[in-house]
Amino acid sequence: MMDNLLRVVALASLAPLSAAEKADLYGAAAPATLLPRHRRDWDYCTANLCGGAERLGALLDAGDLRELGPEGADRINDAVRAYGVVVIKGQNLTRAEQVKFTRLLGEPVALAKSFYGKDPEPNQPSILRVTNFWANGTWKGTSHKFGDYWHQDGQFWDAPKPVWKSTSEPKHNMLSIVHAQQVPPRGGETGFVDMRAARATLSAPLLKRAAKAAIHASVREIKDFRGGDEEDFAMFPKVAVHPLLANHYVDSGPLLYVGSPHMKVHGLETPEAGKRLLNMLLAHATSPAFQYFHAWEAGDVVVWDNSQTLHQSMPYDNDGHARREYYRSQARIRPPAVAEL
Repeated sequence: MMDNLLRVVALASLAPLSAAEKADLYGAAAPATLLPRHRRDWDYCTANLCGGAERLGALLDAGDLRELGPEGADRINDAVRAYGVVVIKGQNLTRAEQVKFTRLLGEPVALAKSFYGKDPEPNQPSILRVTNFWANGTWKGTSHKFGDYWHQDGQFWDAPKPVWKSTSEPKHNMLSIVHAQQVPPRGGETGFVDMRAARATLSAPLLKRAAKAAIHASVREIKDFRGGDEEDFAMFPKVAVHPLLANHYVDSGPLLYVGSPHMKVHGLETPEAGKRLLNMLLAHATSPAFQYFHAWEAGDVVVWDNSQTLHQSMPYDNDGHARREYYRSQARIRPPAVAEL
């Protein structure tokens, strides 16, 4: 079935990148290995969610992730930096094995307990259960939703100012790792949009206006965290500030950084003007031309870079019978290598 649906858009390997291939990366430095893209046939797209992104959703054969070493982790990190979203098929990880894999990619990040939808994974604080059933096996119902809007994870963490003069690493640059164990029969895709491509194609008037502004993010205003405890809110800065026009932490490629629709934008004439600009940038960034929708299969591991993508969970058949069982972990992006002088 998968062979019939999967269309791999192959790229040349190891040869110097052509102008077209460089354009496809939208300012990302070339990866060590060029990868095919995970795509569905257009016939499939007539009745299912598909997007037109050129860069996102690279397909990587990493072998059994339980046996991954530092060299393999470096390869995955490089691919995620270059392609934004990387798909690894055919895995079967326990929660402890997923945490071990996450630690190979970077420092694991555990959200505060009250932010986990009141359903933490037992004995694994670094794992978020992305499921329609509670840990005790009962159905959560149709109203339980998480991440059902375009957003980046981590925007509520501040960056050192200025980054290049700070001895601390910016905390908002994070990888997300999701492993699917059971998938619903229909729907439930995760949508992604390419914020490098959005920046590269932004019109001159919007570039000029965005250059004046920054998002102000508060963990208290994030939709999914509004039921958090005061003790947990205190772990985060009251306000995190990020310029709308940013550069990637590792390769310095330009990107658009908008956080989510819940952000406040400062630097323009009025708060209302900032909100209008944010809405315009979100409308531009979430164009079908920049979208990739990942249709999950059991065994998938998807790794994405939150600093250069937005993501959103999509609706699915959730009637209390079919199980959606995904597990998410996160890691801070490793700092770029410092060239020897």
